[in-house]
Amino acid sequence: MRTSTQRIALFAATAMTLALAGCGGGDDDNSGGTPPVGDGYTLGGSVSGLAANGRLVLQNNGGADLAVSANGGFTFGSRIAAGSAYAVTVSSQPAGQTCTVAQGSGTANGNVNNVAVQCGNLPPARYTVGGNVSGLAAGTSLTLQNNGGDDLAVGSNGGFTFSTALAGGAAYSVTIRTQPTGQGCTVRNGSGTVGSTNVGAVEVACATSVALPDGDWQQDLCSQVRPNQWGRGLWRITRESETRVNVTLGLVMYSDASCSGTGTPAPGPAGGGGSFVLARTGSTATATAFWGTWTVPAAVPVVTPAVWARKGASLCILADSTPSVLPDAATVERTADLSITGKGCYTRL
Repeated sequence: MRTSTQRIALFAATAMTLALAGCGGGDDDNSGGTPPVGDGYTLGGSVSGLAANGRLVLQNNGGADLAVSANGGFTFGSRIAAGSAYAVTVSSQPAGQTCTVAQGSGTANGNVNNVAVQCGNLPPARYTVGGNVSGLAAGTSLTLQNNGGDDLAVGSNGGFTFSTALAGGAAYSVTIRTQPTGQGCTVRNGSGTVGSTNVGAVEVACATSVALPDGDWQQDLCSQVRPNQWGRGLWRITRESETRVNVTLGLVMYSDASCSGTGTPAPGPAGGGGSFVLARTGSTATATAFWGTWTVPAAVPVVTPAVWARKGASLCILADSTPSVLPDAATVERTADLSITGKGCYTRL
């Protein structure tokens, strides 16, 4: 039989044990480890490869958005219930990068901290180069090039696109490698720098071949050049290719004031008048226009736009500008008519 002193000691020990249990002491303490099931589990992992100043948004099960702006560990703000499924995805990619998720889905049976988000740079954006072909005769074809390669055979009118795309900021230069049989094609808007969109403004215009003039041509205007001698301006045109001619300037000398009869050519230094390089042609029912650039030889060669016009027996050399003040064959013909009236054009000698 316990004494009153023993009963008091036992009661005190029991009370102490109950007090400790009520305060959460003993082996059931979960601080620093897996939380109690009723509180749920944390969900997180790490991000790597994210660029400086980059930002992505993660989601779990299509919600619980989490913005991440630095490499390293991350943890969603909301816990997930024990035994529930989770699925981590990228809701918003960082600019110029793409991020993928590994070990992003499963069932939560404890804190999840092994979700791996790997980011990498996207390849530079690339854009195509193309345009439109017009005037190509049925049954013929031409071959285009961009930057001296990437050959593209075109067998019909309409749009075309080179197969090799170019990065933004890259230069492009569309040229004609082979002309269609019986035709000549010219390129407009064929060179430039790729921006942030596809290039589609290149124009290739084809027409029945019209050869550049060549041979000796004398001006209609007759002028006195020295006492008892008169002359007409002489253009000796030498064709170097289908798109280039060289010009020698001089005089055709006559012994009478009307420059009648047969004159005597007196050319100057060969090629002294410069060269004309054809860019495109156009025509009306009665005239043909040749647009191109005129290069005058000098210590620093002078290059200017020019238009040559053929109407009947006349060859007219017309100054142009950029942008062109003679943009079409009809305008060229009207201007040539004025020059013919003023005896400024040339006829074959």
